Amino acid sequence: MIKAISNIKDSVSVLVVEDDADDFEFIEDTVKSCSKKVSVQWVKDGDQALDYLFQRGKYEDKDLYPNPDLIFLDIRIPKKNGLEVAKIIKEEPSLKKLPTIMLTTSSSSTDILHAYENGANSYLKKPEGSQEIELFKKAICLFWSPVVLFP
Repeated sequence: MIKAISNIKDSVSVLVVEDDADDFEFIEDTVKSCSKKVSVQWVKDGDQALDYLFQRGKYEDKDLYPNPDLIFLDIRIPKKNGLEVAKIIKEEPSLKKLPTIMLTTSSSSTDILHAYENGANSYLKKPEGSQEIELFKKAICLFWSPVVLFP
């Protein structure tokens, strides 16, 4: 079944892997501004992300913790970092098609290269300043809402 974020009957699920509450709220607000048909889940470290994705421990209930259609993944998170999590996602047959967006403060060419080598579909630098924030929000909605279809 193929779903688009803005023209579906049931909700698209987004998983945000981010250790900073303010950054999570920004991503959640951005994604929810794109469509009312989006549910957003939040985990704060790499181990929680993997538990969520593999439905282990407290994340076993699929109704409470649905399989994500899209993941925003910070690089610098506790326990397993985002690059390690991305690599595990892309090595797992049941997860490898999961669109993975690295969203981080780093503009290091090494981080960018490693993110794509580990299977990231996109690499976005977190915006700074009000003008960048507004452009970022528009870009997320324009790209992920009407254009991208999810498996």
